[in-house]
Amino acid sequence: MMPRRGPSRSLPSTSLERWQKDLPDKGMHATGNKSIASLFSKKQVTVLITDSGLGGLSIFAQIASRLKSEPIFPRVSLIYFNAMPEQSRGFNALKDMDERIRVFDGALEGMKRHKPDLIMIACNTLSVLYDRTAFSRRESIPVVDIVRFGVDIVYEQLLRDPEAKAVLLGTVTTIASDLHRSQLIDKGISADRIIVQACDQLATQIEKGPGSTAVVRLINTCMDQAAKELGHAQTNVVVALFCTHFGFSRNIIRESMQKRVSGKVMVLDPNQRMAASLFETTDGIGRDNAIVDLKIVSKIIWDKTRIDAISSVIQPLSAETAQALRNYQWVPDLFAF
Repeated sequence: MMPRRGPSRSLPSTSLERWQKDLPDKGMHATGNKSIASLFSKKQVTVLITDSGLGGLSIFAQIASRLKSEPIFPRVSLIYFNAMPEQSRGFNALKDMDERIRVFDGALEGMKRHKPDLIMIACNTLSVLYDRTAFSRRESIPVVDIVRFGVDIVYEQLLRDPEAKAVLLGTVTTIASDLHRSQLIDKGISADRIIVQACDQLATQIEKGPGSTAVVRLINTCMDQAAKELGHAQTNVVVALFCTHFGFSRNIIRESMQKRVSGKVMVLDPNQRMAASLFETTDGIGRDNAIVDLKIVSKIIWDKTRIDAISSVIQPLSAETAQALRNYQWVPDLFAF
C-alpha cells in the first residue's frame, strides 16, 4: 500500500551501559508541561500527538473516540506526527545522546509548522529526551509527556498493594534513562520493589504484528530475564508498559509473566491515563457536538504489513483513526535534522 503523499516543504544493538552513559542525570524528568486551560476558550484547537512509530496511535485513537461522546472543543484538528527520522533507523538506533537530542529537536521544529495548541508526547523514549532539547527551553507551546502518567499509576498500585513488586518494561533508551524508577524512589517506593527490563526490538516487531511469533518470543525472553530478577518472591507483580507500543500485546505480556510467578500479575498501561488527561482538564466544559479532523503524517513510508496490523487493532476503538492510518500522508521533508 502506497501512502498518500502530503505537501512538500523546503527545508545495531547497543549495550545498556553505553546508553546510560549518554542519557540525562537520573533526577531529570521530561515534562515541559505548561497550562493548557486557555485551549478551552478557543473555537478551533490543534492537538498534535507524536511518537517514533505507531505505538502512540493507541492514545490518538482513544482521544478521537472520546471526542465523539465528549466534545470539549467546538472544532479540533488531531494530528499524529511520526517522529521516526529514517526509514530503517529509529531513535534507539541513533549513535548517542547528542544525536538523539538533535534529531528530536528537528522533529519538534517540524511539529511547530502545524501550529499546534498542544503537543502530547505519546512515547516514553521521546519523553525522556524532551527536557534536553533546545525547543523545550525556547518555545511556549504547551507540551505534555507520558512519563508522569506511568509513574503515577505504578505508584498508586504499589501503595494499594504494599507487598507487590513492579517490573518496568521499556525500550533500551527509556530503561537506561532510569527516569521512571528514580521518580518512584523519590516518591518513597523502596528500590528493591522495582525491577527494570529493557525489551530491545519489541516495539519494532509489534508494529509488524502484535501477536506474531517474533513478538511472543521477544516477550518470553524479556519475562525470563525479569523473572530472574524477581527471584522466588511469592508477591503480586505489577508489569508497567513504558512503551506505547507494548499495550498492543498486553495480553501476551500478562500471560507470559503469569507463567513465571506465583502471585497475581497486573498489567498497567499509561496510555489510557494520558488520553484521559485531556478531558480531565476541561473543568466541566462541554459542548453538544464537535467537528473533529484527523490527520496522520510521516517522514518515512509505512509498509502494508504495519498498516494492516495496527489498523486492525485500533479499528474497534476508533474506525476513523484506522482509516486515517490507511490514508496517512507521506511527507519526506516533514522535518530536518
